[in-house]
Amino acid sequence: MKNRKHLFPLFAVCLGVILSLPVTSHAGSRLLKATRISAPPAGKVLVNFHRPSSYGGVEKLPIFDGNGTMLIDLPGKAEYQLICDPGEQLFMAWSDQVTVVKADLAADKVYDIMVDIGMGWMRSNIRLVPLNKDASRRDKLDDFERREKRLYTLDRNSFVTKYEEKNKKRIEDIKRDFLGGNKSDRVSYLGKDDAR
Repeated sequence: MKNRKHLFPLFAVCLGVILSLPVTSHAGSRLLKATRISAPPAGKVLVNFHRPSSYGGVEKLPIFDGNGTMLIDLPGKAEYQLICDPGEQLFMAWSDQVTVVKADLAADKVYDIMVDIGMGWMRSNIRLVPLNKDASRRDKLDDFERREKRLYTLDRNSFVTKYEEKNKKRIEDIKRDFLGGNKSDRVSYLGKDDAR
């Protein structure tokens, strides 16, 4: 029992080493600069993913669609614009916890999702927050876009496809748990009327 008091300094040193390690989703992803658009092509939908804060530092956190396709590895103070088909879409991400947004999107409309980064147990936590029509942050979209100095798209290189393959089972598990499973109460929703 008296030797336990010597374990705390060892635990503190080990925890400090772990927390100081750089954490990225994977080493090989590359981001390409993109040009901002204000509307989708005819018959399509534009979804903006906003990460206006640098909280979480340079850590990039991957966002996937419901098919298991990695959309972006979004760093701080950046934005990603997705052009997709109208109808049902699913977006998911994870770090310390999993976050899922189920969307029902209308053609020729623009939608916004915040990429919030917070404290996690061992690494930064990510949360996708859809900006519904009554969301208080909708009034700040112009400010967010000014703060998001960089707009990116993902270079679909071999590292990205390998990362998708590596996470295939995890994505299927997330879909099973969050779409009708025991975590379905944690899904966020974005509806057709939530467009700008």
